[in-house]
Amino acid sequence: MRADFPLVSYTPAMNLRIREVSIGTVTLSAVVVWIGFYAWRIMFNNFAVEMFDASATDVGIIQAVREIPGLLAFGAGALALYFTESKIGALSIVILGLGLLLCGMASSIWMLGGATLLMSFGFHYFEPNNSSQLLLLAKKGEFGRAQGRLQSFESIAGLAGAGLVLWLTLFLDYRLTFYLLGGLVTGVGLYLTWALPANRSESAVRKVTLKREYWLYYTLSFLRGCRRHIFTTFALFLLVKNHSLSITVISSIMLANNLITVFTNRAIGHLSDRIGERTVLASTSLVLTFIFLGYAYIEFLPLLIGFYLIDNMLFGSSIALKSYLRKIAPASDLTGCLSFGMTANHITAVVIPIVGGVAWNVFGYEVTFVAGAVIVFVDLLFALRVPKAPGVGRVNQTGGAQ
Repeated sequence: MRADFPLVSYTPAMNLRIREVSIGTVTLSAVVVWIGFYAWRIMFNNFAVEMFDASATDVGIIQAVREIPGLLAFGAGALALYFTESKIGALSIVILGLGLLLCGMASSIWMLGGATLLMSFGFHYFEPNNSSQLLLLAKKGEFGRAQGRLQSFESIAGLAGAGLVLWLTLFLDYRLTFYLLGGLVTGVGLYLTWALPANRSESAVRKVTLKREYWLYYTLSFLRGCRRHIFTTFALFLLVKNHSLSITVISSIMLANNLITVFTNRAIGHLSDRIGERTVLASTSLVLTFIFLGYAYIEFLPLLIGFYLIDNMLFGSSIALKSYLRKIAPASDLTGCLSFGMTANHITAVVIPIVGGVAWNVFGYEVTFVAGAVIVFVDLLFALRVPKAPGVGRVNQTGGAQ
């Protein structure tokens, strides 16, 4: 047992508490969060349009505001100075669940936007804390595998969330569905807040500092955020706008994506441990360069759908980036670095959809995706600067991963 994760003893009267933070509790927390997030993601657009007659501008503003907590994610690292990661993660689940409940209570489109913002704070503050706990628990040489398994469970949770929404909305309206799922998430979060022990000793410290030695991690996080926002904003829009795909086909594509990533996330995690972070990061960027060019110049629909699935699958390369950080960062820096990395990832969250949309309208969709290809190629050049064996000999000294 590592010093950062002491075994906690309890009296029989406290046997409902959890004895220690483990990969199992980290996975349970992630599953609950992703069920809630996917439930919101699936219901939001229909709920906004059918209940409040929301316009494209209304939805666009809410989606832009939803990214603000990601931009402010460095606050999760600041909170870790005063609270343990296990408590921050559990409270984040509560906040996400309350956001879902408030979505169901919303009486106007702007109240729905406020509830969405609260939900987003819970989600974006949960992610770096849960990732930090996982990386501190994982054994040396298995950082990628541990993340791959967790992300596979997150994909399964996405399928479960979609299934719950489809089943519940057969019998209930959107509001009651939000109440039930929001209540479930909030309840689990409150239980974990009470039941989870501290996941570090009193002598363990956390720091929130921007250190020069982590510049490459922050740079890669920023570039991958640019790529992510171009993809999430315009890839599906391309399929709908230029190829007139129906909601049934789009839903089928999303379902296929979650099924595929259940398996590919594990494979990417295994590859990261086996062949190294640099190879995984650079090779995925190389493939993505050609995929973005394909979006720009290829019109064969089956191939474009294949590109979309591959693009989604390669989001799993974030496993290698976090594994690289774990090898160079001591435990005291890890939560802060992951939080700043999420902030870097979201810097362009509001700018890129607007600039990309204007470029699409003025110059044609090709320009938007060519710009994405250029960004991914720059990411490739920086990925090649990741050492073959980063942080050799450092993890045992500073983090507790033995």
